[in-house]
Amino acid sequence: MASAPDAELSVELLRTKYAELARKYAQLVERIEHRATQDLAAYRIGALDSRIAASALALVGDDRIQLTNARFVQLARLLKGPLLPVEPAGAASAYPDLRALVLAHADQIVVERKPAFDARYRDAASDALISLHFERNLQLGKPVALVIAEDVTDHARRDQELARTRETMLHRERLRVLGELAAAIAHDLGNTLRGASFQLAILGDDAAPHEKRAEAVQAVGQRVELASEAIARLHDFAQTGSLRTAAVRLDRVVAQAAALVEIDFQAAAAPVSIRVSVPELPPVRGSAAELSLLFVNLLRNARDAMPEGGTVTIGARRKNDALVVTVADEGIGISPEVKRRLFEPFFTTKGSHGTGLGLWLAAGTMQRLGGSIETSDRPRRGALFVLTFPLKEFTRPRRPSAARRAARRRGPSGPASGPRGRARRA
Repeated sequence: MASAPDAELSVELLRTKYAELARKYAQLVERIEHRATQDLAAYRIGALDSRIAASALALVGDDRIQLTNARFVQLARLLKGPLLPVEPAGAASAYPDLRALVLAHADQIVVERKPAFDARYRDAASDALISLHFERNLQLGKPVALVIAEDVTDHARRDQELARTRETMLHRERLRVLGELAAAIAHDLGNTLRGASFQLAILGDDAAPHEKRAEAVQAVGQRVELASEAIARLHDFAQTGSLRTAAVRLDRVVAQAAALVEIDFQAAAAPVSIRVSVPELPPVRGSAAELSLLFVNLLRNARDAMPEGGTVTIGARRKNDALVVTVADEGIGISPEVKRRLFEPFFTTKGSHGTGLGLWLAAGTMQRLGGSIETSDRPRRGALFVLTFPLKEFTRPRRPSAARRAARRRGPSGPASGPRGRARRA
């Protein structure tokens, strides 16, 4: 029978062995978990790699790059640095190489708990453009970042070339429309000057009564004012300005386009009128020059589709986070064959009188702005064009500054001003 000291020694030995086994078990579990994490990450990167063979892939966790594919290693060697920020705008940090960049942004989305983040950087040495996408994930309860990097230098160059080509064609189409509108306005100015000459002849007649001479002076003034307005509209249209997007008021653009083609419509063989019903709506992101040409082309196409005359109706409404503008005519409608090719470049139903660029440019403009343009036949007669402009960027609520809140408490400082919805019949 074992004595009490021997029993205590046996218990202590068992405790020591148990503690040692527990420590080894914990190490084994940790190694298994780590291996499972690596296997899962490798599986995910492999799955991504099978879909995006040309992309560089990496897994970042615990402040280090844990896994990469061959393309990432190759891209890291090609980039000599420093890497300068391109997007997002306002980013000020440059990084010496791709690994430092990836670690910094991966740490940012992990710490700030961002689900995803996109960035673009340019290599100062080679001028290569790199696009990066970061996604935050959890691996066995720990946050990690999946990184996809791609050399988009060739894509960006092609996009720039396409943009330059499109801009050149846009200016050519604008000049063509400008020439046709100038011819119509010149014809109208000729009529205006002939009428003014007749009124001036009355003023030169000493035998004419005073009342008639006063009416002649008033008539000459009105004709001069109308001529000045027509020239001003043409001048505004000729100033293409920058094609960069900014906040644009569609009610103003539509009203100016309707006023610009008014003289052109008056010269048509059959009477054509324009009815504009565009209420005051939030601004959209766009280019005033592009949108002006877009609506001028839509109005002139509607006129050409109504050989017997009629009314072109322009309406607008807000629909969720978008503005919807409709242009409806009372013409011959659009056949299924024409509808399929309507927005193709150089496709026209006007023969030698058309270039086939107007609607193609309109579709390109709407696509570039994140919107759309669609067409359909009206139930009774004519065609309907529906343009949808996104509103997301201009509908975010902003907290007013302290000065503005104080001004509101004091009350308005003057009468409110701003454009109202207009209804015009040309």
